[in-house]
Amino acid sequence: MKLFGGKEKLLNEGKRYLNMQLLDEAIKQLARSIEKKENLPEAYYYSAAASFLKTDMESAKKYLHLLVGLNPDENMKKIMCDLTGMRKLVSDKHRNSFPSFSRDGKKIVFASSRRKAEGSMVGNNSAIYMVDVDTAEEAQVTGDEYDNYNPGFSPDGKKIVFLSRRRDTNDDGIINNLDYPGVYTINIDGTDEKCVVQDVFFNKYPSFSPDGRQIVFSSWRGSSNSGIYIINSDGSRENQIVTDAYDNTFPSFSPTGGRILYTSWRHDTNGDGRIDFRDNSSIYTVDIDGKNEHQIVSHKYNNSFPMYSPDGLSIMFLSTRRDTNRDGKINSLDNNNIFICNVTGKGEKCVSSDKFYNKIPTFSHDGSKVAFLSGGSSKARGESKGFFSPKGVYMADSNGKNRVQLLSDKYYGSNFVLFSPVDNRVVYMSFRKGTSRGIYIMDISKPPSLEEVRGLIDNLSQ
Repeated sequence: MKLFGGKEKLLNEGKRYLNMQLLDEAIKQLARSIEKKENLPEAYYYSAAASFLKTDMESAKKYLHLLVGLNPDENMKKIMCDLTGMRKLVSDKHRNSFPSFSRDGKKIVFASSRRKAEGSMVGNNSAIYMVDVDTAEEAQVTGDEYDNYNPGFSPDGKKIVFLSRRRDTNDDGIINNLDYPGVYTINIDGTDEKCVVQDVFFNKYPSFSPDGRQIVFSSWRGSSNSGIYIINSDGSRENQIVTDAYDNTFPSFSPTGGRILYTSWRHDTNGDGRIDFRDNSSIYTVDIDGKNEHQIVSHKYNNSFPMYSPDGLSIMFLSTRRDTNRDGKINSLDNNNIFICNVTGKGEKCVSSDKFYNKIPTFSHDGSKVAFLSGGSSKARGESKGFFSPKGVYMADSNGKNRVQLLSDKYYGSNFVLFSPVDNRVVYMSFRKGTSRGIYIMDISKPPSLEEVRGLIDNLSQ
């Protein structure tokens, strides 16, 4: 369906060449359409798209500014943002990862790899940074002499918990992701760093309790499986609350802090005589003292990455339930769906479609909506719709209705999305050809103004 009326022969030829990735030919045909002043809005847009794919950002910006001069409608502004991305908070010249909001929604903490650390046995270490959501002003919290990652704020926003690899714990002569990370806390001004959990074990997924007094994490200790542990935020009184007789991971506190939600592998569902990550996992909750453990979602399917809704009454999780790639088995290469149920496991609703690969779901601040990544439009380009396809940013009501695309996967690949805890803004990480991972933010409640679109265009090559 065309966006605008008028003669379309030259325009359609240009779009055909664009779809075939014959970018120079596409630009020639579109230039002829522009010269004849035929379908100018579309001709400008697709000329910008072809230039973008050639990584000729100056030409892409030129065509987009010409399009802005035609006073495009809301639909065209949204399509333009597929090319520009939304407001960039952190440069895509760096490899950024693990963004996390402060509770008041004013700051984001993240890991960023920006140089090869002097004297390090491994290059490309990440430091921990903060960025102000409104001003985009950055502050570096830790150095990058070690590899620091997976940061999260304390509830009062004064401290950060993170993982850090600092020793060659497996004696292979290098420090990399095979070595054990310790769990650390630090003030947001970079002072008072403390090792809360030593790196003598493999620790993952630390996060503060809602009152900031405790930290939950998973840890592999003395067996091939991981248990769930809680420790005071000052490093005292560590308690194991879930046994490592099975593998347990992805722990998180309930909003009230009284229970822990996590994933557990407890059954040999594939019949190979052992229980491991090739089997289906189920979802459990347990009191913070290790009592009253309950299975919420069964091991009939493979279920992972559970999280509480903001009010604590619902649970969202990923579940793989069909052989979507038709290889005769259901495993991690098949497409996930996103499900929501109540805390008893009842009232299950499907939010997405497993025609595409979905991941990284996040609740809105009031729990009414869910944002997530999906390979939603890859079919049109003849590419894989599964695990390895580019991902766009999507949103749906938490009852599964009104699914919409927030950002296309045509020009960017996205690999993280997170709702603000206080308003309708969404943060996501995205990359395009020739860049690393930038951190962007959008307001889902209103489209950008023309002046804001001009700013997005100017920021395109920065």
